[in-house]
Amino acid sequence: MAHEQPPKVLIVGGGPSGLILALSLLQNGVPVRIIEKSSKPRLGQRGAGIMPRTLELFSYLRIVDEVMKLGILTPKARIYEMPGGVKIRHEFEMTPHRDPTPANPFLNPIMLGQDKLEKIFWAALAKYGCSVELGTELKSFTQTEKCVHVKLVHEARGDREEFEENSEYEWMIGTDGAKGVVRKMLGLSFLGETRVIENFIVGDIVVEGLSNKYWHMWGEASNVMISLRGTETPKLFNFVVGGKKINHTELSNDVANLKRCFMENTGTRPDLKFTEIPWMSHYRPNIRMVQKFGYGRVYVAGDAGHVHSPTGGQGVNTGIQDSFNLGWKLALVVKGLAAPALLETFSEERIPVIAEMISQTTKLLNKALNNQGGALQSGGTLYQLGVNYRWSSIVVDERKAIELDREAEEDAYLQDFEYPSEEEEAIDSYGNDHDGQIRAGDRAPDSSNLIIRSPSSLIKQKCHLFQIFDSSRHTVLIFADLVNCAPILQACSAYPKGLICTVVVVGAKKPTPASATLADFVVEDHDENAYESYCPSGVCGVCIVRPDGVLGAIVQGPVWMHRYFRGIFSAKSIR
Repeated sequence: MAHEQPPKVLIVGGGPSGLILALSLLQNGVPVRIIEKSSKPRLGQRGAGIMPRTLELFSYLRIVDEVMKLGILTPKARIYEMPGGVKIRHEFEMTPHRDPTPANPFLNPIMLGQDKLEKIFWAALAKYGCSVELGTELKSFTQTEKCVHVKLVHEARGDREEFEENSEYEWMIGTDGAKGVVRKMLGLSFLGETRVIENFIVGDIVVEGLSNKYWHMWGEASNVMISLRGTETPKLFNFVVGGKKINHTELSNDVANLKRCFMENTGTRPDLKFTEIPWMSHYRPNIRMVQKFGYGRVYVAGDAGHVHSPTGGQGVNTGIQDSFNLGWKLALVVKGLAAPALLETFSEERIPVIAEMISQTTKLLNKALNNQGGALQSGGTLYQLGVNYRWSSIVVDERKAIELDREAEEDAYLQDFEYPSEEEEAIDSYGNDHDGQIRAGDRAPDSSNLIIRSPSSLIKQKCHLFQIFDSSRHTVLIFADLVNCAPILQACSAYPKGLICTVVVVGAKKPTPASATLADFVVEDHDENAYESYCPSGVCGVCIVRPDGVLGAIVQGPVWMHRYFRGIFSAKSIR
């Protein structure tokens, strides 16, 4: 249904980061306007790798089924012997298949061209009466304490001449890419480097006589390297041409010469025919990031805030996570349910993640340029399931205080015991060295095979937590075998209606607590997966999952739960 309110947020840039931010805000009831300088939708496979963590977030937006239907698994890689180019020298899995688990339903990256992915986003936005305004450019803006004044230019179209528009919005977010104007006009730093020597030509090409089921590679970066990755579209391949012995500028501006390069450097095989090239780009690795994502009423996200090597397939995924982190916070601020200071945690939480992402992708780039094996393979931390915000000022873990109390009791000789100030903990934003113990700030696990007891149904229904988690609300998981549900459920009623979903989780074949009638859902943890994932030690039985799928708090009861929510909601919004 189309919104009737005028848009409160202007999103500049219609790529994945902007589209996901718009969708997140709309699901939170915030009307938006999204503009895009380009007059035509994007073409091609750029940013095609979708990591498991991104698939999880798509489930919160209820679009994961459409993505999975169109996407394909990462093709198996084939490296060919030269000069013939036919005999396979090495074949391997770029992303070895992993079976899903109750806590991790998505463990395999998929590939889907950005053009098709954006069509899914457009369709989801259309359900809210929102569409991307193509051919609309931001020329300038000024911001005050209350709003952002913008000057837009609409390109000439048909009989319509180019015209200017002056308007104002409560907030503006730049998702207009590395060359976008929002970051530049805002004066944010963009520190890093541009690799001048090691550059590539990337794009899509139609090839006849080559199997789409594989990722084909010839040559080496020290000479000439050709990569053709099969896509979800028959005969269409995403290509990379690199190497120190080719003229990149000349090839990227001469289609006939580029096709000749393909033929000569894949063994001059008569069985291969290189035809249409829908798009290509002269790519130069740019490795840069902002030091903060914005200030006042203007912020940036996605490529507008960070660019890096494509090795590792982190780009689109990282931008989408930016938007997820920002979306729910901005929605609360716009609706007056949170103080603007909440937006400061956008930079606090995401900057360490971006820094680690750039570190990892740059290491992979260097390996690729030095012909080291495994440079193109992704896995482990690159799946982004370990990305966390454990250091965040707004996450709460009561177990730390419990441990301190226990230590104080054991050291009874200490008089006038005071809690020590928390030491600066080394930030491990990708979870490289995590021990598997879940903590506040981590990704919230899924749990399958839950039996719904309430809302009651004549049919025994099953669900998993990802079907309950939502981008527009916090989910309070109350594990009835570990805590008294009544005071927690009563305490939850103090918070804004519709922004908290309460879920009582009952052990297998355990009775439903009488107070559970106050909960939005009552589920039976039939296989004990939820208890095992969230409460392995049995110390704290209340887990609060943020709208971006992050475990915001692990607590015992109402006192520390209130402490968490006081860091999120403004005092005037709490009853």
